[in-house]
Amino acid sequence: MINQRLISLLFVLFFVNNVSAQDIYNSQKDIINLPDGLSTIVENKNNKAIIAIHGYYPPYWMRIHHEWVRPFNMLVEKNYRTFFYKYDWNRCPSDVGKEFAVIITNLVSENPDVEEWDIVGHSMGGIVTMFANKSFTPNHIVQFNIIATPLYIDTNKVPWSSKNYYERKFDRCPENLNSFNNEFENGFPNHLIRWQNIKEFDSQFKKYDFNPYDREIKDSVIFQFPDSLNNERVGHTASLYFSILEIIR
Repeated sequence: MINQRLISLLFVLFFVNNVSAQDIYNSQKDIINLPDGLSTIVENKNNKAIIAIHGYYPPYWMRIHHEWVRPFNMLVEKNYRTFFYKYDWNRCPSDVGKEFAVIITNLVSENPDVEEWDIVGHSMGGIVTMFANKSFTPNHIVQFNIIATPLYIDTNKVPWSSKNYYERKFDRCPENLNSFNNEFENGFPNHLIRWQNIKEFDSQFKKYDFNPYDREIKDSVIFQFPDSLNNERVGHTASLYFSILEIIR
């Protein structure tokens, strides 16, 4: 009887633990509760790893970090070694990028068993990622991915809802998208992969009178998404999930 009870208890604990692991991010609130700085999403000894970084959230945005719920749950399910970097998105991307480069350097140094690192930046997080790439010592095991990230902005043509944000980022921050002219022309120090949406299907850019993806970057690789995948529209948010899904494949 004791053995049967013990077996039953172990089974229940095993079931609960597995359910908890799969449902670890029920909503964006679980990600909001993560501390600022670097957090471990999936810890194991796999020789491939992802370091993810989020984008910008306007003051009126109610679903902060919601776009990471499905990707993180998928990475938990796949047991893929994953880290997440949270930062103050009101700061200049260049300043955050330089700090992020130090975080990446330390993490790579502390985990010599990892043979491949993918840095994944979404939206404005991709701009931060480019600044990190710009100041990161060349390393063949580290590649930088930018997802749904603008490469060109005409502040005179953006909708009024975005104008204040871009003007602040361009006027207040001495280093901005215009600071990459050298890297765009000559290439970044480390491998750069661009995951881009069709502008008309990207909720953030579809109303723009110009295409913010329309910029060449030497030696970069472009993955151009179609309008839909698996019967799902590929927009600003969904492209994050589909990009990470392809990266871990």
